[in-house]
Amino acid sequence: MTVLQSIFFGLLQGFTEFLPVSSSGHLMLAARLFNVQSGLFFDVMLHLGTLLAVIISMRHSLWQTLRHPVADKKLLYIVVASIPTFAIALAVKLLVPESIMYVLLPIGFALTAVLIVLSDKLGKPRLRLQQAGWLPVIVTGVTQGVAVFPGLSRSGSTISVMKLFGVNASDSAEFSFLLSVPVILASAAAEGLEALLADVAVNVPWYCVVTGIFAAFVSGLVSVYMVMRALKTKSWIWFAVYLIVPFALSLITL
Repeated sequence: MTVLQSIFFGLLQGFTEFLPVSSSGHLMLAARLFNVQSGLFFDVMLHLGTLLAVIISMRHSLWQTLRHPVADKKLLYIVVASIPTFAIALAVKLLVPESIMYVLLPIGFALTAVLIVLSDKLGKPRLRLQQAGWLPVIVTGVTQGVAVFPGLSRSGSTISVMKLFGVNASDSAEFSFLLSVPVILASAAAEGLEALLADVAVNVPWYCVVTGIFAAFVSGLVSVYMVMRALKTKSWIWFAVYLIVPFALSLITL
């Protein structure tokens, strides 16, 4: 892997991790289009870059939640929502063959676009998260678990579901980003263990790892800001329009 390739994959991972366009789908599509594989260990390191980005961008909300776990309730919501997420993700990893994942890619992109459009046209997001009750939290956790399939955006689907339940755009996005912390941690731990057992870390130049992490961190910060701004300025629907491009490319390269 070259430095330019590490920057490219880092930027791609960081931007698409939080934008509602599917990071796994874009990485899979890029690998197919350019015939370049980033490698398992490198993917783990990129996850650490995006994890740092969400922690920095959500630091005030995270600190408030950790300081007042009972009064704030977001910590409890995150724990409850993460249970179905991890259960579904584990079932998919154990039962669904890797060979069919790429076949599902255009379906995932299409479903993400549909969810974004539905939430934009049908959602009436006026409630605060604490006013919405437990059902949106649980359904959002289930949705995040299903988003393990490539092309189905984790942030796009979870924010859209929250908006459809009437949760305001700001709280929907904040909860989605906070909910990503245990997911990214678990993913990094699982992939890190797999990379360690496969002994693949020694084959990746350290300077490529560092540049990739930095690129993922910076682009992750930018993508969080872009999502929050898009939700406030009512331009969320443009992400669905953009998804036509990866949807078409994934069909062409099947």
